[in-house]
Amino acid sequence: MAADKQAICDWLGSLATTLVADTLDMENIAARLDAAPALSADDFATESLSIMRVVAESVSSASGFDTLRSGQFEDAETTNAASVLLAVGLAIAGGRADWISRPQARAGRDRIASAGDAALTVVSAMGADGVDLYVWLSALTNVAVRLVSDQAADAVPVVRVETGISLPSTFLAYQLYGDAGRAAGLVEIAGVSTPMLMPSAFSALER
Repeated sequence: MAADKQAICDWLGSLATTLVADTLDMENIAARLDAAPALSADDFATESLSIMRVVAESVSSASGFDTLRSGQFEDAETTNAASVLLAVGLAIAGGRADWISRPQARAGRDRIASAGDAALTVVSAMGADGVDLYVWLSALTNVAVRLVSDQAADAVPVVRVETGISLPSTFLAYQLYGDAGRAAGLVEIAGVSTPMLMPSAFSALER
């Protein structure tokens, strides 16, 4: 049983709708996805990789990187095909994401490596037919991991802040950084949903 082309297209279309901001790029992707299911297996594989590249190149933030997730598929063949596409997408997006902290970048690096390993397992099962893809995907993953590792080394460390009482994020941002405008970033790193009253202990970027 071959991978479900329409399921792959629906998944790629959902990612594109979320991540691709350029109107012309989105219109082009939509047209290509409409035509893709009629392609031969080899041509579909090439086209889906190309579309994933465009989607991944639209990523510019850590939250966009996190949006790159596999869909839910009903058969193993489609799941395997999606794992290869996801590994490619994450490898491309990793170098484009604006990692705002060292732990965030390290988590991104680990996710690229894990997705790459899973995809290479799939490709290795293809035998001789998958040799070229294996070599290319392995190199792509290794380069992406090294690049994001370098970004992690240069990123800002995260520290633990303890105030003893709950305070507004704007006040804390001013106390920590001398800039109340950094409150949104403080809330994001802390991972809280109550910016008016932050927890008495939370994680924050080092000054």
